[in-house]
Amino acid sequence: MAITIKDIATALKISPSTVSRALNDHPNISEETKKVVAEKAKEMKYQTNFIAAGLRTKKSNSIGILVPHITSSFFASAIDGIQKVVTDQGYFTIICQSNEIYHNEVDQIKSLLSCKVEGVILSISSETNDYEHLETLEAYDTPFVLFDRVAPGFDMPTVEANDFTGGFQAVEHLIKRGRKRIAHLGGPDKLGISKRRYEGYLEALKTYAYEMNEDFVVFTNPDETHEGIIEDMFKDPKNSPDALFTFSDELAVEAILKLKKMGLNVPRDVSVVGFGNSNLCEIVEPHLTSVTHEPIEMGEAAAELLFKVIQKRHIPPHLRNRKFDSRVIIRDSSR
Repeated sequence: MAITIKDIATALKISPSTVSRALNDHPNISEETKKVVAEKAKEMKYQTNFIAAGLRTKKSNSIGILVPHITSSFFASAIDGIQKVVTDQGYFTIICQSNEIYHNEVDQIKSLLSCKVEGVILSISSETNDYEHLETLEAYDTPFVLFDRVAPGFDMPTVEANDFTGGFQAVEHLIKRGRKRIAHLGGPDKLGISKRRYEGYLEALKTYAYEMNEDFVVFTNPDETHEGIIEDMFKDPKNSPDALFTFSDELAVEAILKLKKMGLNVPRDVSVVGFGNSNLCEIVEPHLTSVTHEPIEMGEAAAELLFKVIQKRHIPPHLRNRKFDSRVIIRDSSR
């Protein structure tokens, strides 16, 4: 059975209220008593019930994190950044994932509210286009920061990458490498970051007077198999792309593996550029050129913004909506 404050009080022959105040560093309790109580609590392997404590104090010292995929290299790195700031503030995190499913996202928000989290850092799913659950957070007066994938119409702090610039730079890099027929394997067509990366792709083509070929643009969903899409795009050797810019590193790696199966050489026949600069870039052969936007620093910025909201501190306009610059990390897949 779980050890309680009463068990510690009985062992030390003092009142439960004294134990409680000692564990909570109450100023009216002597340092000697605090030390004795802390040692006994450790000896008896006492664990604080944070949920129960939160119900009593209306302060849970917990922050909710909700992302599409915990296993994504980008979100895993961002969570590292978030947790560093959260831990430094004496809080802990409750981490959830939506698996890119809107109804999961709604249910996870309800769960975080039931846990009395003091704030939420949220990156919306690719399915999300109804934001009533965010209105629920506002109704419960729960501060939240929209991170990486944001929703329109909410006057809350946001932390984003400059996806448009990243898309532009990726295609510009391919153009400067002499590529003439540049394709784009995009993400979900309704997802904001996917749209902005595509818009950057279009702007680069326009800037360098390249014609846009509609057959060279395909939007995808995370739960799809993409081998058939890639095969269709490259099935005609005379009219197939000589370069490919993808929405994510995962798509880029999938493309490289499929192109190899089709007998094409990367980068001699087809240059490939991904997005995210994940660990996959150094694993796949050839090593993948990719756009980076500093996920750890983005996570830290999101957490710092959230604590400013929680503490009701003034946030200057230029810090309320942070945008992180993107840049191309050149590797062998596009040399």
